[in-house]
Amino acid sequence: MLDMRSKEVLKLIANICKEGSYQVIEIQELSSLLPAKYKMDKEVILQILKHLTSADYISIKYKDDNVICVTPLPFGRQYIESEEERKKNNKKMKTFAKGAFISALFAALIGAFLGTLIYNIIF
Repeated sequence: MLDMRSKEVLKLIANICKEGSYQVIEIQELSSLLPAKYKMDKEVILQILKHLTSADYISIKYKDDNVICVTPLPFGRQYIESEEERKKNNKKMKTFAKGAFISALFAALIGAFLGTLIYNIIF
């Protein structure tokens, strides 16, 4: 399981390396493309890249102080695709849950009304 910062770095690398080949990326460019809310500097990005490499999400061909040559591995691409699929399924489930709640509420109101009506007719 990856934290939010690692997911963002992995997504960014996957977007830059569309064809699955190695791409040379400046670390400064990576930090500028990432959302500002995560506040990542060069050291944090290098630590995240090290973690992603050790977990087999990405492969680094070479790394310099300012430049890296990187590509996402199939496991990393699969993780991103499954994450997007999970988000779509969560959205569908929320919509389904709202519809089920409204239907149950409406059915309970009708049942209470009919029960009261029948009770008043009989007694």
